[in-house]
Formats: sequence, structure tokens, C-alpha cells
Amino acid sequence: MSDYPKRIQIIYAVILSLLLLFVFLPITIGWKIIGAILIVAIASGLLWRMQHYRRILASSTANIQFLTQKLDLLPARQRYRLPILLVTGSAAKDFFPHDLSLAESNVLVSSEAVWIYVDEYSHLPIVYDSLIAKWPDMLGRVGIFLALAPELEDKQGLLIAKLQAFRQSWVDTCRIAKYQVPVYLSTHIGFNDLIYDEQNPLPIYWFQLVNKQLYLLDRYLSPINNWVNDIKIASDERERRLRLRPFLNETQSWIERIVLATLVDSKQPIAKCVPTAMAIYPINQSVTNDNVMQKLWESLTTLSLPNTHKIQEVVSPPDALVKFMPIAYPFSPICTMICGLIMITSVFMIGCLGASFWNNLKLAEQIQNDIHLYQLISMESYEEKRQALEQLKEDRAILNQYLAQGEPVRLGMGLYRGQQLVKPLDIAMSDYVAKPPEPVKIIVKETEVVIKDPPPVIRLDSLSLFESGQSNLKSDSSKVLVNALMEMKKQINANQGTGWLILITGHTDSTGDESKNIQLSLERAVAVRNWIIKTSDIPETCFAIQGYGAKKPLVNNDTLENRAKNRRVEISLIPQMSNCILANEE
Repeated sequence: MSDYPKRIQIIYAVILSLLLLFVFLPITIGWKIIGAILIVAIASGLLWRMQHYRRILASSTANIQFLTQKLDLLPARQRYRLPILLVTGSAAKDFFPHDLSLAESNVLVSSEAVWIYVDEYSHLPIVYDSLIAKWPDMLGRVGIFLALAPELEDKQGLLIAKLQAFRQSWVDTCRIAKYQVPVYLSTHIGFNDLIYDEQNPLPIYWFQLVNKQLYLLDRYLSPINNWVNDIKIASDERERRLRLRPFLNETQSWIERIVLATLVDSKQPIAKCVPTAMAIYPINQSVTNDNVMQKLWESLTTLSLPNTHKIQEVVSPPDALVKFMPIAYPFSPICTMICGLIMITSVFMIGCLGASFWNNLKLAEQIQNDIHLYQLISMESYEEKRQALEQLKEDRAILNQYLAQGEPVRLGMGLYRGQQLVKPLDIAMSDYVAKPPEPVKIIVKETEVVIKDPPPVIRLDSLSLFESGQSNLKSDSSKVLVNALMEMKKQINANQGTGWLILITGHTDSTGDESKNIQLSLERAVAVRNWIIKTSDIPETCFAIQGYGAKKPLVNNDTLENRAKNRRVEISLIPQMSNCILANEE
């Protein structure tokens, strides 16, 4: 069959494989180069093998070239209607003339079929492939005809081996054809010396086997008993036919026991070759001494029967046997190519989806690892915390770029979920607290430097502000917060001209889950900060917040009273020259 569809499929598969390798798969460039070399090497090997097979095909199918001369003589309608029979076996040459040119002696066109001689079983797949490559419209109209002459075989084991070789060649042909090629079987046995003499030879009849019964191969498919007991024939002719019937029945039994049993043997690891139709052809041809049929007759009659000798020169092919050969309708090469391309594309899409899913999984895992690492670093490790924050900022910038310009192809295919990672990043970065400065020296006079200690911490009891386990301010917490705000402004007014960073920290006791305690303490600090911003004129940029959970207890958490002391919110004023300088309130 023409191999251009396969070449297109191979090239298409190479392109998609390289695209999947270099665009989607999350592997290093070294492995990508190795993979590309392997892909190109495999594709080159397949293409070379196909080209090499084409050369073998061209040199092994001379009969196909001669077929053109025969088919050109037929009308186009008949040329596209006739089935093609590849005739092989030890009796195959009985159907073809020997005194004509090579083309005419190997190709025969009858009224019902085109017969092509194939001398070797192993050539059947090659001849079939070459035939369909030249005439694609014959696809589905090709059958195989096995013609056997048992009288040319002196060893039954060798005959069985030949039948097994034919079965394997038939399987190979079916694999190329993509459908089960029909098989016809004929057994040529000489009965003239057994029943008739040379002056009164046996007429040429075909006897067809149907459901283990013998029928005359005529237009009526007459049972063999009707043929034997025909009242219109003379008594001596009926007597000859009566003597022929047991030989035909034994031949039928031999075909079923030896030939069919080998072709359908379930012990063989290949498909069963079941003939579509079978026939016995009683003709005399060349024989081998002490052949398998002579041994069969001697075992049945205990007589040494004479060898048959050649009487008929050429016999006509069995048109009636193959007249109704089943026609298959496999996919054409174009349809096969399209189906192949669809399958290759499907595999490519599945690979792309898998690679995209894996890339998105790795992206989410990387960002979650960065967030987890950031949260594990203590607030006292200011430099490590800052470096982790920079990594989170880089992650956030990448996500912003994907949002603005679109995600890359390797993350696409409808599986990108990067925007779901933005909120966890923002939450993680919002609790960052910069390193507080060392106590500053405040110059009061040109010649005098006075070092002032930071103002005292304003400490608020959590129970006076929040319900247990909650971060929403109580309705009666305003008084406590107003007093804290007045104290904070008092401290600010006591140090005029100094910039302040207002640090609000939340603390819990040691009971409960540590991560939940840190989150609760942070949310409480946020609530206090929001109240102060809403109530006063202090801008938001003057504040920093932090949730410590139970990491900085005032006292041990061994009693109820001590745990109550540890549940608190602290407001600290940290002097910083660049931070909020508030106006004096009189």
C-alpha cells in the first residue's frame, strides 16, 4: 500500500513530540536535547525502513506490472468490479498456460475474477501491498486461493509445515490489509487411474465442500448423491460414479483431518485461517512416487494402486467457487491517515494537559513553599525575614505579569489557577514588620545630647476588648480604647519633633493551635489599629502590626490568672526620624 500517509503521520508525530518536549514538559534543557535526538533517530529509522521495503517491493512483484496490460484491455466498469485472487500452492500452475509470454502465463482474467499467480507463500503480503499501492480502488476486493496437489508430497509432516507457512503468510497479509482476507481452498487429486482408463477419462467436475457435505459445483449446487443416482445416465456411468463416491468421501475426510485442522489449529499463536469455500478437483497431473494419497489409498484398500498420470493440460479457474466472494470495505489510505492524525493529536493533547497540570502544580507548590518558609522565620530574624519577603514580592510580580500579559503556554490549556495564589501572598506579606531602630539620640541643645528611653508600652487586656476566640471589638470596648488613644497621644506630645512608628502587637496564651493563635493575635492587632485610624487623625502609614500568638508571654501559662495576663494587645511607640511627626494638640 502506498506509504505516503504513514510518512505524513510520522512527520506530524515528530513535530508534535518536539513541541511537547520543548514547550510543555518541565525538564532540563539537557534532557530535552537527548529526547529530541531520540525522536529524530526513531523517525529516521522508520522512514528508512519504509523506503527499504519499497525497494524490496518493487523488485519482488513483477507480476503486478504484467497485470496492467491485462486490465487495460477490460472496460473500466468491469475492471473495477472483478475480485482479485492471488493463486498460490503446489497446484496453482494448473490454472495458467505454460506456452505463452511471462505476462500471460502468470496473470489470467476470467469472466468472474482476475487470477494472479504467486509462486511463494512468503510473497503474498508483498504482492498484496504492491497491488493496492498501484490500484487503491481494489482495496477490499482481494482474496487468496490455495491450490494443493497432495500427490506431489511424499511426507505428510512436510505438507503440514507448508500449510503452517501459508497460514502465517495469510496472517501477515491480513495485517497489511487491515481486514480478514478471504481464503479459498482447492485440492487436486487424480482419480482416473483408480476409476477410469485413458480411453474413458473422468470428466472434469468440481465438488464443493459445504458444512462437511459434498456438492457438485454447478449452478444448482446439486448434492453428490443426486449426481451419483442421476436416472438420465447409463448404468455403467452410474457404476463408475458409485465407485468414485467413497474416494471423494475419504478425500473430504483427509482434507478436514489434515488441511483444515492445520489451518485452524488453536494451538498456534496466530489467527485461525478458515476457508470461505473449499473444493475437490479430480484431475490427473504429475505425481511423486509413494505420495501421501497413495499411502492413504493403500491403508484403506490394502492394494498398491497405480500412480496417476497427467491427462488434462490446463484447467479453467473455478469462477463459480469465487463468484460471490465477500467484499470488505476497510478504510481508504486517506481515511486511515486522517484517523492516525486524529489519534496522534489526541495523544499530544493528553500529553499537553498532563504537562500543563504538572507545571501548574509545581508553580503552586513553589509559591506555597515560599509562603511557608516566610512564616517559619521569626520576626526577630529581621534580615532573613526581609529576604523571604523579597521572594514573595518576586512571586507576586510574576503572577501580576501573567495576569496582564497572559499565562505562558506551558501553564495554559485551561488549567492555570495562578490568581488563586494572589490572596495568600498578600495575606502573608501584610504582617511584615521592619526592624525597629536602636534608641535614638535626641539633640536638645547644640552642645548637649540627651538620650531618652522609649515611652512605656500601653497594654490592653484582650477580655476587655474581644470575646473569647474572636477578633471583633466588643460594643463596650470604646472606653478602654479611648483611654489608650489619649495615653498614646500624651506620650507623643511629650516628645515634640520626634518621628514615631506605632507598633500594635497581639498576644494569646499557650492554649489551642499555635498557627490559629498567631492568626487570631494578628487579627486583633488589626482591629485595634483600624479603630484608632477611624477615630483619630493619625494616618495609616504610622502603624505597623504583628501577631505573636503565645511566643512572647509576660508570665508562665501555668495558671488561669497568668494565661489571662498573657492575652493582651500592646501599643508601643518606636522613635524613627522618618516616621510620623504629629502636630501638638493643646
